[in-house]
Amino acid sequence: MSDAKRTERQARTERGARTAKGGGLRGRLRQRLRQRLRQRLRQRRFPPEFRIPATYPPPLDVAESAEAEVSVPRQRADPEPAVAELPPRTPDSALADLATNLWRLGRKLAEDEAGPSATNRRRAARHLRAAQDALGKAGVLAQDHDGTAFDMGLALDVLAYQPVPGTARETVHETVRPSVYRDGRRIQLGQVIVARPETAPDGELDDDPRDR
Repeated sequence: MSDAKRTERQARTERGARTAKGGGLRGRLRQRLRQRLRQRLRQRRFPPEFRIPATYPPPLDVAESAEAEVSVPRQRADPEPAVAELPPRTPDSALADLATNLWRLGRKLAEDEAGPSATNRRRAARHLRAAQDALGKAGVLAQDHDGTAFDMGLALDVLAYQPVPGTARETVHETVRPSVYRDGRRIQLGQVIVARPETAPDGELDDDPRDR
């Protein structure tokens, strides 16, 4: 074989190889394009909020930066404010004693208002009412039971039954200790003396417990 023929055959072989190589690259590109097209068509079957974005997965540098942000916790600029401690709640018994003493003082001033130094007593009564109003605003109420019709269903501590002329039925004759309520909840049970008709069903009379 002459050198000219050999050179021509080698040139044809090289052109074929280049053509085959170019065809392979184009084939792979066409295959990738077809895959992307099929993926986009499949994504259209789902609502937009459930579709995978075309840029997924993100580039390597973006993914590494996101992992770095997650791995390194951010420090707070300002420390958390301290929680203020609530003041201790006043015991129910202390409030009940205070309301009872104010109630008794008010009754004493009302009884002696017409006596000597009535002006000073009226002034003291005004201060007393102011203190009782302050307790009322705080949800503390002292309840008097004088004149209340009595029956066994009432939540009262009966100290004695006293016959009183002209009494048609059992009635609270005197409140010895008031019922005290805090925010509508009873914190002290009232103590009373109950008046009843002079002739008791059992023929017995109870003594006044304050004389014991």
